[in-house]
Amino acid sequence: MVEPVMQLYTESTDGSNIEVKESALVWHHQDADPDFGSCQAKELLDHLESVLANEPAAVTRGQHIVEVKPQVFFKFLCLIFLNLKLLRLEWT
Repeated sequence: MVEPVMQLYTESTDGSNIEVKESALVWHHQDADPDFGSCQAKELLDHLESVLANEPAAVTRGQHIVEVKPQVFFKFLCLIFLNLKLLRLEWT
């Protein structure tokens, strides 16, 4: 669902590419025209947020990227962080 949308923007934005990670899909536009790449990133962000509105996924925009991750991954990271904080409190 996400990759075909990103592929459309990659085909229409010279200098952009898709990175497939274990826990995310990332659309990069650092090598694209700065103004056009930024405009495309905003459009892609809006498009993906619309497509994924009822899905357990988080769409974020960073410097020259748009990233989609499953929300389960974010919850998992939060649990790890909270557990580390609790462990740290127990040791002091």
